[in-house]
Amino acid sequence: MTAPSIEIRRLTAVDAALYRDIRLEALQSSPEAFASALETESAYPVGWFAARLEGGAVMLGAFRGGELAGTLGFVRGDGPKRQHKGALVGMYVRPAARHAGVGRRLVDAALDLAVQSVELVQLAVVKGNEPAHRLYQSVGFVEYGLERHALKIDGRYHDDILMAKDLTGRAG
Repeated sequence: MTAPSIEIRRLTAVDAALYRDIRLEALQSSPEAFASALETESAYPVGWFAARLEGGAVMLGAFRGGELAGTLGFVRGDGPKRQHKGALVGMYVRPAARHAGVGRRLVDAALDLAVQSVELVQLAVVKGNEPAHRLYQSVGFVEYGLERHALKIDGRYHDDILMAKDLTGRAG
C-alpha cells in the first residue's frame, strides 16, 4: 500500500472552516508553540479565519489523502527597512501525518515562496521541540538567539530558539 500523496497549496477564504479546525487543534495540543491562545481564537467565527487567510500573510496547507494535515505561514516584513526579511509562522502538523514528510514539504514550499521576495527568513521554535528544531536545521536554518520567557502559560515560562536562513547564498 502506498502512502497518500501530499499536495501543498495556499489556503484561501474557501478553506476557512478547515483552517479554523486545524488551528484550534494546534492551539489546544501545543499551546507553548503559539503566541495566540485557544481561548481567544475559539471565540472567533469562521469569517474571521477567512479574512485572516486573505490578509497579508500566506498560509500554506498540506493536504494528505484529501485532508488538511498541516499548515505553515509566511509573512514578509513591513516597510522599506524590513521588507528584505520574512518569517515562518504557525507551523503545525497533525499527529497522524507526522513522520510522513508533511513538515518538510511545507517548509520547502514556504522557502520557495520566500526566495522570490526576501533575502532572510526567520522563525522561532519553542525550546524542547526537537523534531521541529531538527527539521529547521536540516534545511539550513541556524540559531542566532534565545528569547527567554517568550511565553508564560499557567505560570510556566517557555523559551523560544530564534533561527534564521540566509537566502542570498552569502556566508554570515
